[in-house]
Amino acid sequence: MVKPWMKNILLIAGLYNILWGSWVIFFPLHVFQLTGARLPQYPEIWQCVGMIVAVYGLGYAIAAYSPIRHWPIVLVGLLGKVFGPIGFIWSIYNDVFPLSFGINIIFNDLIWWIPFALILKKAYNANQCSPSVKSISLEEFSHYPERFRAKFINSLSGIKSSNLIGTINDDGLTNLCIVSSVFHLGANPALIGLIIRPDSTRRDTLENIRQNKFYTINHVNESILKQSHQTSARYNESTSEFKACQLTEEFLDNFKAPFVKESKVKMAVELIREETLPENGTHLIIGKIQHVYIPEDTLEEDGFINITKAGSLGVNSLDGYVKGDLIGRLSYAKTDKKTEWL
Repeated sequence: MVKPWMKNILLIAGLYNILWGSWVIFFPLHVFQLTGARLPQYPEIWQCVGMIVAVYGLGYAIAAYSPIRHWPIVLVGLLGKVFGPIGFIWSIYNDVFPLSFGINIIFNDLIWWIPFALILKKAYNANQCSPSVKSISLEEFSHYPERFRAKFINSLSGIKSSNLIGTINDDGLTNLCIVSSVFHLGANPALIGLIIRPDSTRRDTLENIRQNKFYTINHVNESILKQSHQTSARYNESTSEFKACQLTEEFLDNFKAPFVKESKVKMAVELIREETLPENGTHLIIGKIQHVYIPEDTLEEDGFINITKAGSLGVNSLDGYVKGDLIGRLSYAKTDKKTEWL
């Protein structure tokens, strides 16, 4: 949120204060002579004012490197620039200074009100967007309830893809479940990974993949979000989630597993290998992509698929669904070139 003008203003203010303060320190009577004000009886006091102003200048210069972080320096400076004119008005009323002395007030105080106030407004907005940090140790985390821990860790990795896995068993009963653990493994061959939780309880999706070696991956979009989320419910093994959750199964190009008709981005996948992870008993399913179905307008000339055009959703944790527009695409990173927007 730091803008270049904020740094520039504080650097200029710092330089001005140091110069003005030095002028007053070395020539304490000069400003009185120029404005026609009565000479002070104790110029040393006025030199102290110059010293304070110069020190403020050093503070502004420091704040310029991080205006948002060093907002208290800007606040104190602004308060001084508000109280200074108030004191000058009081001195005019009591015939202490002539009006001509107000030239100092204009350049020392008034012209800085707006830029300093804008910097403080930016700092306030930044602090509103940046709540205080909560630190959680492993020991503290272990004392939280099990479901809390599950959602916490699931949220921690950020936004993940949201997909429906379509399968069928040997008896022809279809199955559908929502997952957030699909990930890219390689393009040649075209491999895709999927994590399924331990089969200490019944896992119809895992059993169906083991039996028939084929499954589909279907992106979730907003029009089927509630139905897709509902597939995570524990239906009995004789119930198809397609029917229970009001989603339409379809078979394309004689592929042996069902697709979700309402999904706009779909993949036909063949099982290559299953690995059980000894650390927690989860199952890594490695599949080879056999066929892809996408809206024509999502595919760009260089092979990039703009899934936001298809309305594909992401998921944060187990139940927080996310959608958004594509910010943009960046150039391929090279050590001898700067990254640029395509």
